[in-house]
Amino acid sequence: MSGAGESVINNRLTSWERIDAAGTQSDQLTLHIDTTGQTGLPKEGAVLTWREGYGDNLIDKGQFKITRIVPTLFPPSITIVATAAPFQVEDTTGFKERRTRTFENTTLAALFREIVTAHGFSPRVAKEFEDSQIDHLDQIDETDSAFLARLARERDAIAKPVNDLYVLAKRGQVKTITGQAIPPVVVGLPAQNAPSNQHRFTNCQMDNPSRSRFNGVKANWTDNNTGQEATIEVGEAPFKKLRQSYENPTDATQASQSELTNLKRQGSSITLDTLISGYGQSNSSPKVSSS
Repeated sequence: MSGAGESVINNRLTSWERIDAAGTQSDQLTLHIDTTGQTGLPKEGAVLTWREGYGDNLIDKGQFKITRIVPTLFPPSITIVATAAPFQVEDTTGFKERRTRTFENTTLAALFREIVTAHGFSPRVAKEFEDSQIDHLDQIDETDSAFLARLARERDAIAKPVNDLYVLAKRGQVKTITGQAIPPVVVGLPAQNAPSNQHRFTNCQMDNPSRSRFNGVKANWTDNNTGQEATIEVGEAPFKKLRQSYENPTDATQASQSELTNLKRQGSSITLDTLISGYGQSNSSPKVSSS
C-alpha cells in the first residue's frame, strides 16, 4: 500500500478485505490497523494505492479514497473503509439525479460512452459491445449509474467506476477489456498447514450444488405494430421468467441467453482464507477472504 500513512498501515496491518463489487456499487477496501502507541493516521478523503500479491509479485488494484474511519478502544485499533469510485460530495454533473429520456438508433458502446463521458469518466468498453445495436431504449426515472447497471445486468455484464474510469465488461472473463490475460494468483499449501502455524495457514471451503433450480429462461416481447405479445424460450424446462417485456425478439433472446449464462455460473462458489506473515513490506498477517 502507498499513500497517506503508508508506513503505519503497512507495518501495523492485521487484516484486510477487498470487495470486487458489481452494478451500482464501487469496489470497497477495508483495513484493520493496530494503533497501540501510535498517532498520525490518515484522515477521511485521503487516497490510497492498493496492491495485492505475494513477495515481490504485487498486482496494482487501483486507488481507493478513505470514506470512513472507525476507532476501537480495546484492543487499540482502527478500521479504515475506502471506495474506488472518485465520487465527491458535490455532484456537479448530476450523476446521482434521476432522469427520463430516450435513446434511438445507437449501439450499447456509444450509449455507454455518451453517458459516462458527460460525468467526467473515461469509458472502457469490451469489444463485444461495440456492435450491440439498440433501436429504441427508455431510461425512466433512473439515475445514470442504475440505468447502466440495468443494461449491463441484462447482458450478463458489469458496469462500474474504477478510479477515473468507467468499465463495461462481460462477467467471468479471463482477459481484460484490452485483450490481455488476467495474471493468476497462485496460493500454495505450506508443509505444516495448521491454524497454530503463526507464519502461514490456508483454509478453503467449496460449495458446489448438485443441480441448478432453472435450466432455461423465458422472456416476452411486444409487437408495437399489432400490440400482440409473444414469448421466446432459451434452454430447457424448468424456466425462469424475466419480468421485463422487450420490444423485439432479438432483445428478448439476448437477455434470456445472458440470464441463462448467469444462472449456470452461480452454481459453485469458493471461500479462501489465507494467513501470511511478511505480506508486502510489512510484518502483518492479513486474512484474505474471497469468493
